[in-house]
Amino acid sequence: MFVSLSSAAMGIYRDGFSSLFPFLQSEFDLTRAQVSLYSTLLYLTSTFFSLISGRLVDIKGTKSSMIFGMLFVGILLIFHSIAPTFYALLILAAITGIGMSINPSATNKGITEWFLPRLRNTATGIWSTSYPIGGAMAASVLPIVGTLIGWRNSVIISGSLILLCILPIFFFYSNKNSNKKEKKTDFHENKRKAISFKVGFSELIKNNNLLAVSVFGFFLGATEGAILTHFTLFLYLDYGLSKGMAGLGFAFCQFGSIFGRLFWGTVCDKFLNANRRKAFLILGSIFFLITIIFGLFLKTINPSIAILYFLAFLAGCSARGWDGLFFPSVTEIVKEEQVGMSVGFSLLFIRTGILLSPPIFGYIADIRGNYDFSWLLLGLMMFLTSFVQYIFFIKKSRKN
Repeated sequence: MFVSLSSAAMGIYRDGFSSLFPFLQSEFDLTRAQVSLYSTLLYLTSTFFSLISGRLVDIKGTKSSMIFGMLFVGILLIFHSIAPTFYALLILAAITGIGMSINPSATNKGITEWFLPRLRNTATGIWSTSYPIGGAMAASVLPIVGTLIGWRNSVIISGSLILLCILPIFFFYSNKNSNKKEKKTDFHENKRKAISFKVGFSELIKNNNLLAVSVFGFFLGATEGAILTHFTLFLYLDYGLSKGMAGLGFAFCQFGSIFGRLFWGTVCDKFLNANRRKAFLILGSIFFLITIIFGLFLKTINPSIAILYFLAFLAGCSARGWDGLFFPSVTEIVKEEQVGMSVGFSLLFIRTGILLSPPIFGYIADIRGNYDFSWLLLGLMMFLTSFVQYIFFIKKSRKN
């Protein structure tokens, strides 16, 4: 519960602020590609620090890491409300990415510590829903609040809520090994940790299974980054919804992500004999069909708002519902004391995809004046990579 609360708070920032992009686009007179620079800088620093953050989580523990990350992000988000220009927001995004880099390693380490291997897939599926839950709640409310009292005031509210989430974790969460007294580190201890970082990193890059799943994570991240940054703008600019209704459409995308992270884990275990290759192939195929509708038929058929929101739900379920399948694939193929660092290593690839795809996705849309071709390219990429992983996916991890 507390690990999930930490990630839900990060979702309030990550996806909640994205739902306010139409307000930024109007106030600062931005193109699609310019708006996407916010996500790019956020994930640029988050990617750069992910490996270091993962190592610090292994050293400092889950509780301290979660609290520091939330404190960092909450305070920086409040500072967003006084940014005078979009360039100031870009600087804040780059700094906030440092705090964002901590949470995935900390929460995955908490799951690994408290759950036996046979329960970690289920626990990860439940925990991974917390990001889109926080994001869906924020995306449902913040655009409406922004319309009523201004987007800057809505940002202050969301930042304060993140800070409040720290309190129950501070008072009630405890690390699994908190009863063990930590030794004071001296010069030689710090030197030993520095060496172990080098040795640990060397072991990770020699792990072919980890490399394979991380490369696949790059393309998953590219898909997620494009949707995270542009889905609200797609509904607002291409389909003509109001800012509030476009934000609600993005919330339905988040609801689909929540459902998918629970649903696909269950389907994989119960009906696919725990074969993640097949699950990822199904995800890629469904998303490809959705992008064909978005790119070729949406304006022609002019569906009702209910059908549009249902398509948004399916897009989130297929393109953003993979966390419960992906992260157990990472944690199963490394030593327990390397979980934080291995998650950070895989996030290097995921977030590289996240930060590269939004400007490319937006630039193509700016050239054509709409998102149709961008959707088709994104869906084709997702389908091809899911098909390739089905052929060459990692072997089943060795059991101790």
